[in-house]
Amino acid sequence: MRNLAPFAIGNVIKKLNRIHVQINSKHNRPFPKPRCFWLSEYAYKRRYVKIHPDGRIAGGLSRFVTSLVDFSFIRSIVAHKYKPLGCAYDPVSLFLLELFRYLEKYPSMSDFVKTIRDREKGKHYRLYAGIKYPHWPCEGTFTNLKDRLGEDLYNQILHVLVEIAELLSLLSYKIIATDGTLFPTNARYKGCTYFCDECKSIEFRGVIENVRRRILYRLNNPEKIVPGKEIRVKVPCPSSNFPDDVKRPNVEVLTLFLKEADPERPSVFNRIFILEKELYEARLDLMVKRGVITRFEMGESISSDTFFFRCPKLPADMAARIGVRRDPQNPNRKQKIFGFNAVIDTSIEMDLGLELPVACSTLAGNAHEGKHYIINREQILEHHGKISKIDLADAKYDEHDNFAFSRSHDAIPIIDYNTRNEKTTAAALKERGYDRNGWPYAPCGTLTRPNGFDFNCQRASFTCRRQCVSSKNPEIIEYAKSCSHWINYHGFTKHMS
Repeated sequence: MRNLAPFAIGNVIKKLNRIHVQINSKHNRPFPKPRCFWLSEYAYKRRYVKIHPDGRIAGGLSRFVTSLVDFSFIRSIVAHKYKPLGCAYDPVSLFLLELFRYLEKYPSMSDFVKTIRDREKGKHYRLYAGIKYPHWPCEGTFTNLKDRLGEDLYNQILHVLVEIAELLSLLSYKIIATDGTLFPTNARYKGCTYFCDECKSIEFRGVIENVRRRILYRLNNPEKIVPGKEIRVKVPCPSSNFPDDVKRPNVEVLTLFLKEADPERPSVFNRIFILEKELYEARLDLMVKRGVITRFEMGESISSDTFFFRCPKLPADMAARIGVRRDPQNPNRKQKIFGFNAVIDTSIEMDLGLELPVACSTLAGNAHEGKHYIINREQILEHHGKISKIDLADAKYDEHDNFAFSRSHDAIPIIDYNTRNEKTTAAALKERGYDRNGWPYAPCGTLTRPNGFDFNCQRASFTCRRQCVSSKNPEIIEYAKSCSHWINYHGFTKHMS
């Protein structure tokens, strides 16, 4: 049993005093913006921390975290993203508010912003983060911070926090587990999975002539005129992300309709599509119902005019994709999430009963998660120079490169087997030579048993343990009479990677 006395709150605070000096001396880049332009200012202040006998923390996790850790190093990490002129929030203040939101388990940023602006409920959050009236942030403030910093700087901040935990002896890196989790984006999914950058500006040459011809056809055939009925203008989808077996659809870029004319307020689209005279005589107005024009290029004639439209199925967040996971409420069902996949490496500290994140990378919801196993391990090597002894992962990471990477760093990879589209019947497994757990079959057909890990060969060892002695299968008994491995103490032996 590990001695937990060094982790008493008093001993931890003493260690943190030295750690803060070490961290701040390493991250000492000056923040370029003068204080007169700051809309907020974070300052580390140690506050009394009381932990009740039942484990509750007086003041909550927000008070606990800000009382122990000095987050001033964040200014040095993000300093190059700021300029001397112009007003801005202290990045430490906004980072802490984001952290408080997750610590206090607020479902959305909008709910948390309402709490921050509440005079009573949000006063302690504003105090810890250095926010003062009237400079209270809105949702857009946090979006702007994320766009300004980007994933790389957030990762640098994470690894400084991991370094603090390591200096407190909370991390050993002996067992590291890798897993991904889907989280939704704030953008709304609009029905298309194969969108790309080309969908932001879809070219349509001669759109004025196209609309004019369709309206004139209706005016020449009055029975075709139905006021309010949609007239849809479509073009072939320009996306190159469609698979070969999926037909590209036509994209609706512009939707119009005719209505009874208003003599006092004639529609401006009558003039744009050069139909002012014809529609005036028919006592109709042309209206646009849907369509987003990003830019246009006027040619010498209406047939050469080029308009560029934004696809109506293009979401605001183009980096997000649809990922699939097990429904938390019903494991037998699958749940689709439009957003991102966060691949997190967690250090499992068995003697402390802790699981602490040590690396993270994000990717689109439908991206190949298995490739980030090595990316996260390289993060740990780059920032902390640590390697694990045991690597844990689920079947999404069952790839040869991942096994080879772990073994090249003297770690034991324990990764769940991914059957993919293989046949897993009893006969097929025997023909293949090993079962779904990776345990090999002996020549007689019995399933071998694990016999430890061979560090010299970096392989798991399996033996049949001479099961034929107690077997009642006549085929196995007959084979044992001439088995060349029967004389060995463990019988048949094999190494598996």
